Amino acid sequence: MEIKNKTIFITGGGSGIGLATAEKFISRGANAVIFTKTISPSAKLPTEKSLIIKGDVTSRSQVKKAMTKGADKFGSLDILINNAGVAKRENFMDTKEKDWDFVINVNMKGVFICIQEFIKTLMNTDKKRINANNSAPHDPHKSAMIINIASGAGIYGVEEIAVYSATKAAVINITQSLNEELKSLKIKWAAVCPGATNTKMFNNLFPGQKAYYTPEQIADVIYKTASEEIKPDDRMIVDVFKHIK
Repeated sequence: MEIKNKTIFITGGGSGIGLATAEKFISRGANAVIFTKTISPSAKLPTEKSLIIKGDVTSRSQVKKAMTKGADKFGSLDILINNAGVAKRENFMDTKEKDWDFVINVNMKGVFICIQEFIKTLMNTDKKRINANNSAPHDPHKSAMIINIASGAGIYGVEEIAVYSATKAAVINITQSLNEELKSLKIKWAAVCPGATNTKMFNNLFPGQKAYYTPEQIADVIYKTASEEIKPDDRMIVDVFKHIK
């Protein structure tokens, strides 16, 4: 896929992997709609190529409004990157229901909402184009892609982050399921699975433990997945470990 002039909608794009990914795509000529609760003070993004919208992935109304704004500014949305995620490290038997609900809501419900609203936005954008130009549908889904950021913990569960691991396994599974169920839409799908990455979340979860990757390295894999330089395996997984030496 040619990335130049395409528009990505990325959740959790205010710092870490999300911000590095937005910067990577913009550097290659793409537009980026960054949907995030917070934005890093170090973020310096060109206003003509980016749109930062603060919001919560668990709020359908906020997601819908943000996607509409993004499509209105850049003409369309082409690539959804579900990157927002949270985790809490604790013994499973000490996990409170409120902690379970919080992680499940962000990591799973957020993905569910964003996928639905992204596909609706694709359809609405095409309807507007048809009405404006009195032209035939051009199959906007053909160049669309949905990249769900899962985790190595979703492939092999990790102790003391069992809830997080379960949600990331679910992210992989929904990618696989929708690739089959929505095949007629011709959307491309992938579940990118990073390992230990030097982000604020990783360092808070595992203080003193060395990370294997930088956010920029993960962003490069995500970019190459979108441009189809890297293809997911037959499980729809892009395992970062296999693509960063």
